[in-house]
Amino acid sequence: VVDTLSKATDTVIMGDEVCALMRDMRTYLREELDIDISDRRLVKAARLLKVSAASHGRTRVDMVDCLLLQHVMWRLPEQRGGVREWLWDNITPGGAKQIRQLLNGIRSEALLVIRKTSGHVNQSTGARAADVTIIESLCSETSRLVALLQERSDTLARHSELLRRSMDHIWLHPDEARAAQQLLLPKCELVATEVHQLLSNARALEASLSGSSSPVSDDVRLSLIELLWDEDEKPVVSFTSEELNIGMKEAKAKYDLETFRAWKRARKKANK
Repeated sequence: VVDTLSKATDTVIMGDEVCALMRDMRTYLREELDIDISDRRLVKAARLLKVSAASHGRTRVDMVDCLLLQHVMWRLPEQRGGVREWLWDNITPGGAKQIRQLLNGIRSEALLVIRKTSGHVNQSTGARAADVTIIESLCSETSRLVALLQERSDTLARHSELLRRSMDHIWLHPDEARAAQQLLLPKCELVATEVHQLLSNARALEASLSGSSSPVSDDVRLSLIELLWDEDEKPVVSFTSEELNIGMKEAKAKYDLETFRAWKRARKKANK
């Protein structure tokens, strides 16, 4: 069994996101907690994460495995709490703030050129060659963002599912698994909602710019792109009746500051 697990561990992949988490954690520990993590210790920690993934039959390390770092990345027992809190704050796969900014920029450029062409995206319907080239470039950039957002959405769905199954994690204590579900699932679902909305927006923009294959007619194209989304829009956060009935202290520990404020507003509205 040990030999089989060891061989399986050797084939496990550590993706860029996990590597970035470990790098950022090492920096945080050095600068904020005065904990110096040696290269040797970092390699051992990475091996631990691979063993965790392999023992669950997975071929790559997932963010859920990184919860184990709270046991190996501190020097003194009193430092463990700070390590755990940092992990809880950073273990959710990346959101899409930068992608939102890029998508807003593409839409702004698209509006400028579509106004010039009166809604046309092909030379055959009246657009100039130079403008068509710009539109095709913007459509191509949007398609790349669609692919990236789909990948983020899939990653968040996987992360959410692993959190739901964390009580079955071999290496996590049941209390740790339960805390992960209570604290990290709401955050994951919030980020997933934002990414899903951005993905819908990106697909709509892609369809509006896709030339002859576009389902959008030239006479409404400009108006449609203008109405696709508000650049300052934020995903709507909803809460179940069970979530609205938890205590103030529990909610403050469970949600980030922005979500906690939304929870208080929703609770106040529900109690009217």
